[in-house]
Amino acid sequence: MCVFFTKTSIGANHLKSGMPCQDHSASYHDEERTIVTVCDGHGGALYVRSDRGSRFASAAAIAAFQQIGRSAFRKRGADLAEAIRVRIISEWNGMVERDLAAHPIRPSEMQALTEKQKGILRTDPFKAYGTTLHGAMLTRNQLICVSLGDGGVFLCKNKVLTPAFAEDDEQVANLTHSLCEDDAGKHLQIVVLNAKEWDGVLLGTDGIINPYGDLENFNRSLALPAIRKMANGEKEALSQFVTELGQTMGTGDDVSLALLFRKKRLRPFTAGR
Repeated sequence: MCVFFTKTSIGANHLKSGMPCQDHSASYHDEERTIVTVCDGHGGALYVRSDRGSRFASAAAIAAFQQIGRSAFRKRGADLAEAIRVRIISEWNGMVERDLAAHPIRPSEMQALTEKQKGILRTDPFKAYGTTLHGAMLTRNQLICVSLGDGGVFLCKNKVLTPAFAEDDEQVANLTHSLCEDDAGKHLQIVVLNAKEWDGVLLGTDGIINPYGDLENFNRSLALPAIRKMANGEKEALSQFVTELGQTMGTGDDVSLALLFRKKRLRPFTAGR
């Protein structure tokens, strides 16, 4: 029914500093659905466990999508979207709560923080896990996309990309919405689409998107070559491209890319076609 690809690569800046990769991507497939995710843990000093936060975000989205039974696919779009929103927030909060209970934040993890930052984490330790989330699920009839924070989800039809969501007017400068916010559910965008109207979807963290400047250049220089490689069965070459983008070609940030396409709409093609 579909073909899919996910890959995360640590960025050059984190390799140089010895920091962990704060991005995470994941996928899931069964006879009813295919799911892909990309998540970007925040890089600020306050977010000392953002690498865990991004892993939990991917797991939360997949768990929420998995809980949707066949009968739920027949729900109205708004009702289904709200059910997914509640489940993602609940799943992520539960994972963070269990992690904190098993592994309280140690003084050594906060050693480089200011006293103000330490006070924030003592009051609200969830902040340590700050992360964005982008995900998509394809079923026989529906394409469901979720998005929170910078990075993006792009729908594809006839080799043209369309952002799945409008930019959030509240998201300005270098700030981004996060699952660690108290009002994360308010900013978690979800859209339920007719799968047959789209060829597929591409997801990327900001490390994948930022090097290209604008959507036209991103589409021409990254999206179409990536889709071409997947259509032609060149997943090893695509994986290597993502690694090189993180470590040598991009801005030095961690990078994550996911592709999810309906198989019958993804036929092999060559450059220029």
